[in-house]
Amino acid sequence: MTRRRTGVVLAVALALSVAGCSGVLVEEETQFVAGEATVSEAGELSYTHNTTEWQNVTRSVAAAGQEREVTVSNRAELFVNRSADGSPAAAFTVVSSPGITVAGQELSPVAEWSQRDLLDQFAGQFDQYGTVTDVEERETRQVTMLGEEANMRVFNATLEHDNETSHDVIVTVARVKHEGDYVVAIGLRGIGGTDPSAAGDDSEALVRRIEH
Repeated sequence: MTRRRTGVVLAVALALSVAGCSGVLVEEETQFVAGEATVSEAGELSYTHNTTEWQNVTRSVAAAGQEREVTVSNRAELFVNRSADGSPAAAFTVVSSPGITVAGQELSPVAEWSQRDLLDQFAGQFDQYGTVTDVEERETRQVTMLGEEANMRVFNATLEHDNETSHDVIVTVARVKHEGDYVVAIGLRGIGGTDPSAAGDDSEALVRRIEH
């Protein structure tokens, strides 16, 4: 699966408002930072916190005939469920990305991406377990995420390893906008090679525990 890192050129006016904060584009680089999004009491679902990562994406922004550099800082937390032998069985990542609104117009690429696009963009969170490929949509569910109703897309996929082995996995993706940020939840089930359909599906329970 191709990892796309999207750099979006935005033709904007001088005033730019992000995640409830406003600023004027000047000569210096302007940075917009997402708020923290995490899973509350993930341990009750046998998930442990694994990593927290900041992803900085720099974009060229045209303003008043000049270009400025704007850095958008996404924040990602990864949680892992392990089998009795300590090997990973499932993983769940929560990514927060600051919204970008100019003159009332939403310009954040995360707002436009489909759940499949979101998976393409953020599947790198699971790289330590393999590469997610052969993604096919399976079904759509309604979930409650941060008090909002959201579509959760469920995908059948393949997890490929560096040793050229692979096996089936199930991936879930959901997104909402909350307090100026876009919050994306992606679950990966079946990491250890067991039948992902036979394992309990805790994706919805994890989504309901997200805090931002």
